Amino acid sequence: MALLLNGFTDHTIDTGEVEIAYSIGPDNGPTLLLLHGLTDRRDAFPTVIDTLVEMHRVVAIDQRGHGYSGRTPGHYSNDDHARDIRYILENVCQSPTVVWGHSMGGANAIAMAADPPEQLKALILEDPAIFGRARSTRAGGAPVNSPFGASLELIEAGISAEEMASRIAQSEPGMPDYYAPWKAERLAQIDPEILRDVVAGRRRGVQDPKESLAKIDCPVLLMQADPDKGGILQDEFLAEITPKTGDWTVVKVVGAGHVINRNHPELALPIVMPWLAAHS
Repeated sequence: MALLLNGFTDHTIDTGEVEIAYSIGPDNGPTLLLLHGLTDRRDAFPTVIDTLVEMHRVVAIDQRGHGYSGRTPGHYSNDDHARDIRYILENVCQSPTVVWGHSMGGANAIAMAADPPEQLKALILEDPAIFGRARSTRAGGAPVNSPFGASLELIEAGISAEEMASRIAQSEPGMPDYYAPWKAERLAQIDPEILRDVVAGRRRGVQDPKESLAKIDCPVLLMQADPDKGGILQDEFLAEITPKTGDWTVVKVVGAGHVINRNHPELALPIVMPWLAAHS
């Protein structure tokens, strides 16, 4: 199926390590770079993208091992992704840029910000995957990687895209019509090695979240999803690691699960748009 990015142009660029696929929207204002989460791809912000495009030049990438970008077996750490993001900021964005990273994308943005290029202007971290050694759990004690185990089972089942979409529709009722075939296509594109490492506990994410966040030297909006609705960051853990100095805005989005932007645009946009207006 086509990417959910109307009015965008599609491109690829070779970083010297991997070919990164990306799309660029119309030049309607300051640059905003979107970084998707694990198993997603560049069109992972479909319910907010039209609003973002109205006042921004939006760049969206498929991170390595996802979507139409290249695979790099054995090289999927946050630092590996961070090098790709720096390259995109320097060679595609080429202007002051706000980076919005969801989940894995947020963790990769944090790694990039430890050694930022001059183009980085500000960060939006949406329920970022910054567990480190104190890996969080969802309310009720469910491990955060349990949905990825189900996704890996679908990938390794050897079934058709149609059957995969059917199973997704059954397991995730109430989603929009586009969702099941879109997710099936995304799962078919991801390097399964990434999910195997996550499910086996070999992918640890940001190793020292408190230290990593303290290194960020730009304005940050951190949107915490509601732990009672599937958010991955518990209140106490987030309070412990968030810097007490610097330009930090932390908002708990009560009632929103982990994917705030896609599933709760009515909650995300009133937070993000005024902040972007002040920091773009």
